[in-house]
Amino acid sequence: MTPDTLGALAKYNAWANRIVLEVAGKLSEQELKAQSSPSHSSVYRLLPHMLECETFFLSLCRGTQFVGLPTLPTITDLQEQWDRLGHEMYGFIAALTPEELGRVLQVEIGGSQYRLPVWQLLSQAIIHSTQHRGELSIVMTGLGRPLPNLDILLHFIEQSGQVWVHK
Repeated sequence: MTPDTLGALAKYNAWANRIVLEVAGKLSEQELKAQSSPSHSSVYRLLPHMLECETFFLSLCRGTQFVGLPTLPTITDLQEQWDRLGHEMYGFIAALTPEELGRVLQVEIGGSQYRLPVWQLLSQAIIHSTQHRGELSIVMTGLGRPLPNLDILLHFIEQSGQVWVHK
């Protein structure tokens, strides 16, 4: 894993999260809070969980204490916080050397201690959100607001200035 590769994944993650929040912003308050998510009860609870996990792993890799998230009552609040986090995540990754990506950290997860390199912890932040976006795709489709295609290839095409044309 290189800083450039991980940075590309972080940019994709921010892009995909932005799209999810755009669609979630079209849900009514009742739909946002409806019992619909198998992992976190509702879209309203799942989105902050994703943001909190990404923030936790970045804090861990930075060597800063994770103090939790502020109250984020609206989708707009979530979007603003996620935009800040996306910039911070990308900036942090871009400044890392390959050696720093390989630095092993001690981390407590679920009451157990593990030793993992920085690149794996940052990958967890990104892939964890990917897992939950898949869940949200199903849940939001059931609520009448399906997510568009979030394939990373579409992000790469858009980033390169090309236009995706699906025939």
